[in-house]
Parts: sequence; C-alpha cells; structure tokens
Amino acid sequence: MQDFKHKVIKQYIETKLNLTTEKQDLLLQRVTPMCQIQKTIKYQDVESPGPAHEGRLWLSTQAMVHSYHYNKVRGANYGTQIWKKNEIILFASSLLFGEDRTNHIQMLESGIVLSLSYRDALTLREEFPEVTAHIEQIIVQNEQASQHRILLLNEPSCDRIVKFEAENPLFCTIASVGTKAMHVGLTRQGYTVLKKKLMGR
Repeated sequence: MQDFKHKVIKQYIETKLNLTTEKQDLLLQRVTPMCQIQKTIKYQDVESPGPAHEGRLWLSTQAMVHSYHYNKVRGANYGTQIWKKNEIILFASSLLFGEDRTNHIQMLESGIVLSLSYRDALTLREEFPEVTAHIEQIIVQNEQASQHRILLLNEPSCDRIVKFEAENPLFCTIASVGTKAMHVGLTRQGYTVLKKKLMGR
C-alpha cells in the first residue's frame, strides 16, 4: 500500500503541477508522509460534517465520489458535488476560512483513497506557490460546478433529469436511483415516476 501511495502521489505531482524536477522531488518528500491511504467500500462515507480542523483533502484513485448535505428542516439529503477518479476533493469554506464542514463525502464504488489533513494542506500551500495556484484552480472549478448546479435546480423537474443524466453518464450508470434523485432535488419516488414518464414519451 505504501508503494502504491508513493506512486499515486508522484504521478499526480508530475501531471497536475507545473514544477521543476527538483521541486517535484521536494514536494513528494514532504507530502508522502503526510498522506493517509485506505481501502473503502461502495457507499462508505469517508467524511461527515464537523469542525474545519478535522477536515481532509481527498483523492480517490479508482472510484467516483460524491458529496451530499442533510437538510434537517426537510429531513432529506441533497447532492452537492460529484468527482471523477483522480480529482482532488476539498471544501474551500472549511480549508481557507475555518467554517464547519456541512457535507458528507461518500464513495460511489469501492476503491483506494488518499487523504491529507487541511492543516497539512495549508502548510504545503505556504511552502509551495504551485500548490497554492493548484488549490485556487480547484476552488474555481468547484465554484463553477456549484453555479451550474444552482441553474440546473431551477429547471423544471423533467428537464433537470434529462440534462443531469446527459451531463453525468458514468455517474448515472454507477449511482443508485436515490443517489441520482438527491442530485436533482427530487425524492427517490419522484425521480422514478418522472423517469417512467420520460421513457413513455
């Protein structure tokens, strides 16, 4: 597992960060001991809501991951974001501003994940300008995904389903009906009824 961890981190640094060979080696030496690696199972929550200082930055090497928020008033889960494998998972509000984490991060398939504490991520951010730039890029992408989701949820229910499934074919192949429903703001039953209606057109 440790050899695999080293290999994954090395490959990520080489392909995602614009660093000299010397800096690549230095970052690899710094980040590898900080990272944890673990095996996960399908639908396992790897992180739950809590204080910012307990938050972690995640990288799933073999599986898709999504996040969801539990709305206490409505007593229902609402999907917040989807990540493909080898995409960094983080929440800027907690990482940069110390706000409490409000999302569950859940595996959609079994696989191996690496994680790094927010504290260590901030340390690396201070030491390597390239890491700062990469985190900023991820935050921008997350914000774009959030804005896109807001626009989607303002669409009529049937249009939401059609657009969401067209944009997320792999996710829709893997995820359960209930999981897909929470990402378009519907109940499992409501999603099923509308899907039947759409298929009957």
